[in-house]
Amino acid sequence: MAFFSKEKETKKEVKKTQTQAQPKPKKPEPVVKTTETMVSKNISIEGNITGTDAITVEGTLLGDITVNNVVIGRNGSVKGSITAQKVIISGKVDGSVTCNDLDVMHSGYVTNKIHANKIMVSGEIIGDILAESSINITPTGKIKTDSLMSKHVTVNGTVEGKISASELLSVGSNGFVNGEISVKNIRTDEGGRVIGSMAMYEAPAPTPKVKEKKEPEMLDAVIEEK
Repeated sequence: MAFFSKEKETKKEVKKTQTQAQPKPKKPEPVVKTTETMVSKNISIEGNITGTDAITVEGTLLGDITVNNVVIGRNGSVKGSITAQKVIISGKVDGSVTCNDLDVMHSGYVTNKIHANKIMVSGEIIGDILAESSINITPTGKIKTDSLMSKHVTVNGTVEGKISASELLSVGSNGFVNGEISVKNIRTDEGGRVIGSMAMYEAPAPTPKVKEKKEPEMLDAVIEEK
C-alpha cells in the first residue's frame, strides 16, 4: 500500500511541475483608434485647425485646415485653405484645396485653386485646377476655369475655359467642352460636343540654368618709372 501511495504522490508532483512550466497567454495589444473632430451644424469656429486625424465640418469654419482626411458635409462651409490626403466636399469651400484625392460631390461647391493627384467632380468648381494624374467630370459636374491641367481629362459634364491634357482628353456622350483646348490626343463619343480653339499639346520647355558670372581676376602689375 505504501508503495502505491508513493507512486501517486510522484505523479501528482510531475503533473504540478508540468502545469507550472506552461507559459501564460499574452494579453492582446490595445487597439489604437484614430479620433475625429466634428464641427456640427449649428457651430461656427474661427481659427486654424491642424492635426494628424480627420475632421468633418457640418457647420461653419473660418480658417485653414491641415489634417489627414477632411469631409465637408452638405451643410458645411469653409472659408480658408485645406491641406490633406483625402478630401470629400458636399458643402461649400472658398479657398485653395491641396490633397491627394478630391471628391466634389453633387452638392459640393469650390472656388479658388485646386492641386490634387486625382479629382472626381460631380458638383461645381470655379477656379484653377491642377490634377497630376487625372480628373473626371461626371454628368452633373460643372467647371469654369482659367486653367485646367492634367494628364487624363474625362468630361461627361460641362467644362468652360482653358484646358490642357498632356495625354488624353475624353469627351463622353453627355460631355460639353467650350474654350481654349490643348491636347495630345482627343476622343469624342457620339453626342459629345467640343467648341473652341484646339492645338497640339506641347510640354513646357525646361527652364535653363543661369550660369553664375565669374568676376574677372585682378592681375598684379608693377610699373617701373624711367
